[in-house]
Amino acid sequence: MKRLWILILLVVALPGCLMAQQLTDYNKKGDEAMARKDYSDARMWYEEGVAQCDSYSIDRLTSIWKTNKQMRVSMRSLMTKCLNCLLQKAGADDTVAISQLIVYYTDGIGVSANEKMALNWHKRLETLRKPYVSHEERKPREPMKFFVGYAFSVEAPYGLTVGGVGERFGWYARFRTNMSFDDYSTECKGTGEIMPNPENQSYKFTNEKKVNCLAASAGLVVKCNSWLYTSVGLGYGKRELLYEYTTTDRNDSSKQNTYWAKHIDNSYEGVAADLDFMVRFGHIYVSAGCNTINFKYVDLNAGVGVFF
Repeated sequence: MKRLWILILLVVALPGCLMAQQLTDYNKKGDEAMARKDYSDARMWYEEGVAQCDSYSIDRLTSIWKTNKQMRVSMRSLMTKCLNCLLQKAGADDTVAISQLIVYYTDGIGVSANEKMALNWHKRLETLRKPYVSHEERKPREPMKFFVGYAFSVEAPYGLTVGGVGERFGWYARFRTNMSFDDYSTECKGTGEIMPNPENQSYKFTNEKKVNCLAASAGLVVKCNSWLYTSVGLGYGKRELLYEYTTTDRNDSSKQNTYWAKHIDNSYEGVAADLDFMVRFGHIYVSAGCNTINFKYVDLNAGVGVFF
């Protein structure tokens, strides 16, 4: 227990003892001389600190220089030593030392007055006081580059894509269609049943089929590197699969007509989604990917275009 108390006492008292020892040397005696306005004696004690580049001693000697003009002649060499200490500390980016150097070069303390040097150290101080900015952050932001191109899919071969990409991200908008907008009169199911069933008529499907297809989407472009991009987007899409059929009047077989029916099991309308990759070759790009409607029907995408 006794040892524990001794240890605690050392931990608490040791910093105070060290501080007291520092103050009882040249700095404390210099402060005592300053208190009684004996500046010659104070200069002598603070001069011991200059030999160790003591910042406190240098600061006190600078105060004596400023307030006691009659002592400046005897202090010139001493202030030059202070200047050398400040230069050494400033080389290690000591902002307090740099602030003092600005005063030294402005007022001509320990050196001839030099406004250019004072300005240089002032700029250095401002640089150190500003938050550090990395090389990447200092680089100018890359301007957005726009692109336009032809968009193709298996069932919608006519399309247009436009967009823009900045340093990392961008946008795009796309429209595709197969230029088919044919109407239909009825609907049918996979079993071959027409709804509603023609009255007093028999019907028969031909082998003719066609598709009405269109889609519009927009989304995000991500720049993976200088030549590879990926894009993902959402929008609206519609795919109508039409079957051709003929009807014959049960009472007069010469009366025949041809109609189109929408196959409801293979027709979709709703949310369209795109996923594409773009590879850039200079100002030219090619793309490939896929699209879906309601996540039930999938078609393949392709495209080619230019950046400008």
